[in-house]
Amino acid sequence: MLLICLGAVMTFYVSTDFLFTTIGATPRRFVTHRLAQAAYAVFGKLPDGAMRHASVGPVIMSLVAIWWVVGICLGWGMIFAGFSDGVRLSASGEPVGFTGALSHAGHLLSTLGGGITEASSVPYALLGVACAVNGMVVLTLSVSFVLSTTQTVTQGRGLLLLRETIGPDDPEWRSTVLPALATLVAQLNTAPLALYYSHPEPRLRLPRQLAKRFADDPEALRILRDLPGGGDLDTWAAQYRLSK
Repeated sequence: MLLICLGAVMTFYVSTDFLFTTIGATPRRFVTHRLAQAAYAVFGKLPDGAMRHASVGPVIMSLVAIWWVVGICLGWGMIFAGFSDGVRLSASGEPVGFTGALSHAGHLLSTLGGGITEASSVPYALLGVACAVNGMVVLTLSVSFVLSTTQTVTQGRGLLLLRETIGPDDPEWRSTVLPALATLVAQLNTAPLALYYSHPEPRLRLPRQLAKRFADDPEALRILRDLPGGGDLDTWAAQYRLSK
């Protein structure tokens, strides 16, 4: 029973972390964001170079995905392992241990099937359906979240390039740049992991350049107050700085 409870708690927590991160639309400080911060801090201690800036975003996104997959798989594995006769080997009908239950959960979550285990009765089969649905949701929303994050990064870099040609005194500043900035800030609140992407070119490093290039306009500063994390703009940008 203890194993079932621990598995249920872990599955619930990781799934909640996953849902709030992918479709919550507002920043929440679950393990995902703490993991991203820790990985970013490690990258900050590595030797400077183009590869460090190019790889930090994809590596962090990969670590986050691993946390979600491993966490949910481990949770469901503990749930299945908590039932002494819930999962059996397909060939012999013998009950499996923890590793067998973990394998069973992994195959269900991947929605691929083809494992060497099976549910021992209809109630456990229904539990397996819940596990498979959980896996389908994770796979579907993960793809959408990755696309949303990379699109936010791309749009942010596009805005930085636009800022190089349009300044606060330009007539298009209010009609083009400020609306694009407001949209970007809203997107960063939805996909804050985009802030962990860097670029070999310093002028395309989003957090630092947002603080640098828009600090001279009061209206832009009012928009930037709603960035995830908020506070002083320079202090905010410093936490996403790999190089000085």
